[in-house]
Amino acid sequence: MSFVSTIFNRSNIKLFVALAIPVGIIWLFVYSQQQAVVEEQKYREEQRIHPNAETVAVNNYSLKEVDDANHLRWQLLAKRGVVGTSGRTVVLQEVSVSYFDQGKLKMHLFAPTGDADEETRYVKLTSAEGKRVTAEGEDGKAKLEAQTVELMKKNQFKATGGVIIEWPEVAKVTGDRASGIIDAANLKNLKLAGNTHAVISVH
Repeated sequence: MSFVSTIFNRSNIKLFVALAIPVGIIWLFVYSQQQAVVEEQKYREEQRIHPNAETVAVNNYSLKEVDDANHLRWQLLAKRGVVGTSGRTVVLQEVSVSYFDQGKLKMHLFAPTGDADEETRYVKLTSAEGKRVTAEGEDGKAKLEAQTVELMKKNQFKATGGVIIEWPEVAKVTGDRASGIIDAANLKNLKLAGNTHAVISVH
């Protein structure tokens, strides 16, 4: 029997095939494992460069702050709030903020857009599509208009961008920026800066 015929002997072929199958399976398993490790490394690198940006949208989103006596200080309502994966920063649409004094509604703020930090209760209201941020006291004692209004703890606020503050039938002041405290239906500790101008009403 020649060497070639020995190799191609039916019994030898069956033995070769029988051995090749488990060897092939083992090779595929090892290759798959290696590819899985490579893919996982690629995924982790992508996550490092581009963190997961998945968000959760909430209709009729709300947020509030209470004082030391657990009385409602202000409440924010938005038609829509988009919460990031951190669960902390919220992007807001069609926002209103109501301020209270001992349970009584005293001042409203309205804004087309904004964002809020659920942990620190910092809120930033912003203008959009020609609509500015506005605020009005419940008794009509004070009105405010600006491009941006930032709301901080203890009723403090900071307004920027073409700020207009008006006390009907008393005075109207304008400036680039303003800060103070929203106190009941009025504004206290008011400070204006940058191109300030005032008009006093005379009766």
